[in-house]
Amino acid sequence: MKVRVTNKNSLFYGQEFIVDLMNHQYVGSKRGKIIVKFEDVEFISLTDSERSILLHREILKTSIPKALNGLFYYNLLIDTICRHIEGDFNRVEVIKEDYKELKRVWEKNLLILVDKIPVKINIIGQYYTKNSIDVNITTVSQGEFIRECLKEEEKLEKEIRERNKRIEGIKRAVSMAI
Repeated sequence: MKVRVTNKNSLFYGQEFIVDLMNHQYVGSKRGKIIVKFEDVEFISLTDSERSILLHREILKTSIPKALNGLFYYNLLIDTICRHIEGDFNRVEVIKEDYKELKRVWEKNLLILVDKIPVKINIIGQYYTKNSIDVNITTVSQGEFIRECLKEEEKLEKEIRERNKRIEGIKRAVSMAI
């Protein structure tokens, strides 16, 4: 995937580079030490799979299992979701994402909202192979989805409280050291 920086206010204006870093907000190049907002670039000569990822950019909010190529993983997710909902989608909200590593196998569980459809996705694969990947996708009932969201919200709020306690402890330590 190759891009050209089009934002005239950017330090990298006019430069072209091959993208090897990407999330739902930024594209970049490790080699060129460049990171630019998605909106500040023009994509050049895209393959169909790259075009699909850009069209469904929200899917980039999920992380890639260590053993997989990003292009393959994101296209696998997009194709699976499109087949499941029997059409295209515009928006994805990642509610919950779990990743487990076992001896020779990895497992990824996602709870996402695709447009207005709550979906659970379970992906299991062997390390460093594309042939041994099993993807299961199910639509979740509204009640179960709301319960999962509330549970995830509670978990995140607890994490925030714990981190705030750590911050307060650090502030106290700094004030005592002065």
